[in-house]
Amino acid sequence: MSIRTIDELKAALIAAGNIDDMAAVAALEQCARECEALGTAESRALAERARASAEYRRGDHRASIAHYQRALELYNEIGDHQSSADVTNKLCVVELYAGNYPAALEYGQRALALHEELGDKSGIASDYRELGTICYSTGDLTGALEYYHRALAICEDLGDARGASGMIINIGNVYDGIGHYPQALEHFHRALAIKQELGDQRSVARIIGNIGVVYRNTGNYEMSLEYVLRALNMREELGDRYGTAYSTSSVGTLFAAMGKWSEALEYHHRALALHEELGERESVARVTVNIITALIYSGKLDEAEDVLAVLETKHIDHPTTVINRMNARALIQKHNGQLDEAMETFRRALEHAQEYAILPAQTTVHQHMRDLCQERNNFAGYIEHNNEFNRITEEINGKDTTTRLALLEAEQKMAKERSEHEKHLAVLHSTLPKSIADRVARGETVNDHYDNAAVIFLDIVGFTTISEQLSSDQVVQLLEQIFTTLDAVCEKHDVVKIKTIGDSYMAVAFPSTLPHFIRDDNSLSSRVNEESVIPNEVRNEVCRAANAALDMLNAIADLPNGPLADLLENLREALPSGLQVRIGLHSGPVTAGVIGTSRMQYDVWGDTVNVASRMESTSEPGRIHVSSSFALALNSEKAKGRNSETAVIPSVSEEQGTSSQLPVPSSLRERGALEIKGKGTMITYWLDRPLT
Repeated sequence: MSIRTIDELKAALIAAGNIDDMAAVAALEQCARECEALGTAESRALAERARASAEYRRGDHRASIAHYQRALELYNEIGDHQSSADVTNKLCVVELYAGNYPAALEYGQRALALHEELGDKSGIASDYRELGTICYSTGDLTGALEYYHRALAICEDLGDARGASGMIINIGNVYDGIGHYPQALEHFHRALAIKQELGDQRSVARIIGNIGVVYRNTGNYEMSLEYVLRALNMREELGDRYGTAYSTSSVGTLFAAMGKWSEALEYHHRALALHEELGERESVARVTVNIITALIYSGKLDEAEDVLAVLETKHIDHPTTVINRMNARALIQKHNGQLDEAMETFRRALEHAQEYAILPAQTTVHQHMRDLCQERNNFAGYIEHNNEFNRITEEINGKDTTTRLALLEAEQKMAKERSEHEKHLAVLHSTLPKSIADRVARGETVNDHYDNAAVIFLDIVGFTTISEQLSSDQVVQLLEQIFTTLDAVCEKHDVVKIKTIGDSYMAVAFPSTLPHFIRDDNSLSSRVNEESVIPNEVRNEVCRAANAALDMLNAIADLPNGPLADLLENLREALPSGLQVRIGLHSGPVTAGVIGTSRMQYDVWGDTVNVASRMESTSEPGRIHVSSSFALALNSEKAKGRNSETAVIPSVSEEQGTSSQLPVPSSLRERGALEIKGKGTMITYWLDRPLT
């Protein structure tokens, strides 16, 4: 068996994250074995990450954390700061789902600091998401909303629709948690539309299930059942085994809320079997507690005792599940008349909830203790626990004015920031090409190198004379119409307008391939004179530039028949040959980038630009003047067999002054040797008719 490269194994690790069954564990373990075989520090670190992910899938959070910690040590040793930050985030995630919120918070804050130092916006968004979930899990809903909104803003800036929709779901969960159900539904439906557009059916099913939970919390059990069953059916059809297990449990929880204990037990047992099959230890414990609770309230105390006795022999990491297990024990003790023992068990459950700062769990325990005190006629205890229940409930769900104003303020702040961002994008798009504007908006430094590009220069013939006979308004009208016409031609041929200077117009046909800085090619080198090498990526660009130049001539010739008819009629004496332009074309290496801050400009530099400008200045009215380099590249495209009518290109080397004979498309006609300022003698050509 061949061993994959480190990059292939990294890709395999990511791909395994999209598999929702135990096949992922097998894939991760195979990845770990291959990483170990490579024998490098980086591959050993990747092996630890693969094993950590596999253990997380099995539900063994402690083992997962141990592997991630070893991976972190290795990355720190080799100085891989990006991977160190990413693994620290993973440690936050595992500690979070293990219910160890203090440790999760520590890792989350550390990961955030590392990603901020690296300037990794995607990593920062991920850290904000986990910190928000920690706040949500511990009852700090205002803090959760703040972190989720921060993550949402970054995802929107990055154009990450998938990540943004995930944050919208989380924000909906917060609103559900505070009982603000209309807002919860609004956010869920907003996220649902995005996920449907993305074709992410698994997330669609998840959101439908969340909507069902909202209806359950509002007491609309009929609607809730419709949605949770719909989510369950979707997940079963999709083969989403994890999702199916959770939706099955959700149906059981709904039946429990309705007091239908036999139905609740049926679905909880089905969910238990699914989680056991998937090897999810923590989920098995959580659902088992649900079963015990249903057995207690359905009067099956002996059966509940038997199941609980087995569960108490199991190690459970998640504190909420531990608390619920203790609550179940206390309820059985209460039903058996062991009131002192029940109160002591509730007290230990409360201490556990306080240790982990889980406010929702604290309210549940205080409610149980309040009811037990009432049963025992302990009015002082009843008042104490009732007051605590009300205080914490108000802290989580109440403070209607304070909390909801804070939420509204956060929403308005984010809306304002989104509006300002949209205005910023609008300004960028009005001054820069769209693809470049989007990169600037993401915070990128645009500094690209292309080994080959085709540059177009155009100049209006006799513009000085024309402008002297027109008012300033008419000059602006003339230039606006001409340049707007040229812009449309560029858009048609996928050519980028660079700038206008006075009456001159510059555009570039860039390669379809990625720019130099992304490809990590060798250092930029001129290929103007390398007549034996025509790179593939230049061929389409010269054709687009040639066709654009020809269309520009035709478009300018048609202007007298359009909006400028009256204006040009008045210039008939000054323009006996009509409105004409000169065009020059050259191809070769260029550097492109954005300069300036308050008034940004996208520009292109290099000797190729200078030569194209010389081609334009030595051209003639109504003609397209091209270099031998451009002609050679154009011929390479034509040589594919679409045009058999060819001549030859005599090319004079600017460096050596020698001549060679090469084929030329019938669209070109030799102009001859020409002295070009700063370049010496060059053989140039006229582009006379459309490419065939």
